[in-house]
Amino acid sequence: MTVFYVVAFSLLFAYAILIIAYWVGWERIPYFKKTSAYESDLTYTIIVPVRNEEDNITACLESIRKQRTNSPKFEVLIVNDHSTDATAAIVSDYIQKHKLTHFRLLHMTDDRGLRKLKKAAITYAIEHAKGTYILLTDGDCTRGEYWLNTIDAYLTRYRHKMVYAPVAFTANTLFERFQALEFAGLVAIGGAAIQLRYPNMCSAANLIFERQVFHEVGGYSGNEYLASGDDEFLLHKVHKLYPDAVSFLKHIDAVVHTTANSTLHQLSEQRKRWVSKSFHYANRYITAILAGAYLFNAGVVIMLFVNFYAGLFLLIGKTVVEFLFLQSVMRFFRKTEYLLLLPVAEIFHILYVLIIGLLANTTSYTWKERTLK
Repeated sequence: MTVFYVVAFSLLFAYAILIIAYWVGWERIPYFKKTSAYESDLTYTIIVPVRNEEDNITACLESIRKQRTNSPKFEVLIVNDHSTDATAAIVSDYIQKHKLTHFRLLHMTDDRGLRKLKKAAITYAIEHAKGTYILLTDGDCTRGEYWLNTIDAYLTRYRHKMVYAPVAFTANTLFERFQALEFAGLVAIGGAAIQLRYPNMCSAANLIFERQVFHEVGGYSGNEYLASGDDEFLLHKVHKLYPDAVSFLKHIDAVVHTTANSTLHQLSEQRKRWVSKSFHYANRYITAILAGAYLFNAGVVIMLFVNFYAGLFLLIGKTVVEFLFLQSVMRFFRKTEYLLLLPVAEIFHILYVLIIGLLANTTSYTWKERTLK
């Protein structure tokens, strides 16, 4: 029993150090200051892989069409990934209605030796892209009117090979706000880890990279058969080759908004997809961190049954250190009121982490009406 106490409190200490390190990393990311006048010679290809997004795609396209820019040249490639609903028809009608000559609808007609996965759709689009930079986003995402302008201003100044920009969940219900709070933390951890030169996670909902560097690192080769990782594996490859040319764009105008899961089942399927790649990272420190966090969460639950007060101490310690980190993060996202949910969110988060962590590596899951493992 003494060994269990030592391990549990050692994990709390290690977890606190880790979160504080991310807090420091997040604070060290400079807030990008745009200049009102600059000359851009960059071109962009915005890639939107879509599958069964008939409820969301119009808002996505509308937010792209209404971008206010300093005239950077850009094209938009919407890739229909074997949709079984009206997504393709909606996109086609939208392009014709607004006479958008720089918008194109592509159709995946074969899988080029790959499984029917998002990576295949992105690779297919990049083969048709003309822009200097690729801007990845999703069909259920929207953004403010200065999104492209902010990215263009940033890249014009820094010319980085890859840039991760912030993503936020839109939330109406309490359940969705729990997710928004957690996801904001994950986004900030991804940005902080890049700043600390130990990149771990990012999101293809708002990921920018040189078209040339995609080919230089071999695209998704080596992990093309994994359903997830169209963002993180590519990040790790580019960072390995260009550690000084990967960054996080910290500006509120660069935020992309996506919808939170409305049901527990949707959340479960999404997170199982995310976690399914845990044992495929080339950088083993990422797997070690994930495993350590899982064991710490398990230790909190076990300790609550073994010694309630000791377990409560672990839970409070976890909550306090995460609050210190999240108060800075939610201030950036302008959602500090979500911090009031943290005590309740902690219980929800610990339980679903334990359940999803187990299921993700032992069962199949459904994504976009595809059953995957």
